[in-house]
Amino acid sequence: MIIKKLSEIKKILFENVNNYSKIALLTHKNPDGDGLPACLALQEILSQQKIKSDIILEEEPSEIYDFLAGFERVKVFSEYMIYDLLIFLDCHEEERIGICEPLIPTAKKIIAIDHHLLNEPIDNADTYIDVSAVSAGAIIFNMFKAEIEKFKEGSANYIAKAIYTSIINDTDNFLNQNVDENTFLICSQLMKYKINPGRITELFLLNKPANEIRFVGEVLSTIETYDNDQILFMHADNSMLRRNKISHEGNSKLTSWVKGTQNVKVAVLYHQVVKNRYRLSLRSNYINVNKIAVKYGGGGHEKASGCEMKGSLEELKNTILKDIREQL
Repeated sequence: MIIKKLSEIKKILFENVNNYSKIALLTHKNPDGDGLPACLALQEILSQQKIKSDIILEEEPSEIYDFLAGFERVKVFSEYMIYDLLIFLDCHEEERIGICEPLIPTAKKIIAIDHHLLNEPIDNADTYIDVSAVSAGAIIFNMFKAEIEKFKEGSANYIAKAIYTSIINDTDNFLNQNVDENTFLICSQLMKYKINPGRITELFLLNKPANEIRFVGEVLSTIETYDNDQILFMHADNSMLRRNKISHEGNSKLTSWVKGTQNVKVAVLYHQVVKNRYRLSLRSNYINVNKIAVKYGGGGHEKASGCEMKGSLEELKNTILKDIREQL
């Protein structure tokens, strides 16, 4: 069922977290700086209500979340896990869940809260989508603003840090066109919980080891442009990851390095998953890249979307180039 009002999904969520004792918080596969921090914020909110929940990911979180105690607060998926209530944040489609999908058939209740364009909701889930929200974390903040005000300073500060992280992630530190008056209003409200925006930005976005910067350099060296520099392609393969001794998480935020490149209207990053399989990140302020991502089983926003595709790098480049040209 699609839920239209924030107050209604909040009521449904509260009713169910009080009805079920085994609760899991989840996000999409390859979680980003919105999905996981939103889960961390909601987990802390629930814990202040004396409600226990587990955050379940496909694998251990990156060390960039250490300032939010990500490693200590997350459990890695196991096929033996069973939860009564599943709450998905920053995701509402079953196909984006990844290896955690087996949790769905055994769940008694599913709630999904997202800000991406409506695609294929999880069957039997109560789904709330607010595409105007800057991040899933921002939705959680607006939902529980009154409760957070009553929490102890340490807890409120933790929640505010997680929410702020979700916002700088999904706005690329306020550079994206999804930044509006409400974005800054929420951030101003978070400030009363004594967060340090500069420090959060440093820890989450800038705190990169030298080997990761070398990796970024290798990826940027693959840049190819088409149609008078309007279309930019670049790729990251597993040999680059191995050579620079970093994990797949090093692929995150690579598109931010080409943001604002002169004449470029569409940027596409191809992340190699395994041989002949790539995860695509598409960014544009000129065309609807979500339309392309959905065509290949992905999703996201009009200006920022992603999907996974099978085929050689050259085959996928030709396919996506055709799709982009149809819109340009």
